[in-house]
Amino acid sequence: MSDTIYTVDVAKIALNKWIVDHRLEPGSKLPSERALCDALNVKRMTLRQALLSLESDSIIFRKDRRGWFMTPARFIYNPKSSSSFLVSAEEQGRLPSWGYLSKESLYDYDERFARIFFGGKNNPIYKITGWGALDDHKVFYHETYINPDYAPNFIDHIGNDSLQTLWQTRFAQTVSTKHLTFSPVRVGTDICRHLGCAPGSPAILVEKHRANADGIVVHIDIEYWRFESVDFVIHL
Repeated sequence: MSDTIYTVDVAKIALNKWIVDHRLEPGSKLPSERALCDALNVKRMTLRQALLSLESDSIIFRKDRRGWFMTPARFIYNPKSSSSFLVSAEEQGRLPSWGYLSKESLYDYDERFARIFFGGKNNPIYKITGWGALDDHKVFYHETYINPDYAPNFIDHIGNDSLQTLWQTRFAQTVSTKHLTFSPVRVGTDICRHLGCAPGSPAILVEKHRANADGIVVHIDIEYWRFESVDFVIHL
């Protein structure tokens, strides 16, 4: 096969036109890379670079070992909102789901958390991991850290409700966001295994510190959102 498309930029334009011409719906699967090479008459390496470029533009995304897909509608996420992921997703006409992967009491952990929770003391904390999905597509992985002094046996009460709901119903506390950090990252193998993406995929890391009514940080969330899945909107 001759390579009639010589540059990645031209291949990207041709690929994007092919997607538009075929009216691919959000969430639908693209043909295999071999089939696209044949359709566009382009070499595999050139096509791969064009695919990666469209991924950077959030037009398509990869599922590990399953191929390339059209990006679904983005989730509008306000990290300062008191609404749960469930409520926010349903308000946007999406079908949310989530699951917990682990819950444990930790004695060995990041010293940053010891400073935030205990002023540097190495007291035990709770760690919870899990994932969230929209329309059966996993969009974020989270690690949550809880100060047991304000929520004894927190991990023993985790069920189907959100962690925020658990704070309110079991411990009679309302926690609100006190600190936010956003960072672009490339996710590693362990997180990709839970999200179904290829190692090194782009993501947005969100770190949230939640404080109780006395302003004491009692809950820290570390979230990894798939790059193409979310827009962050904060109302000031």
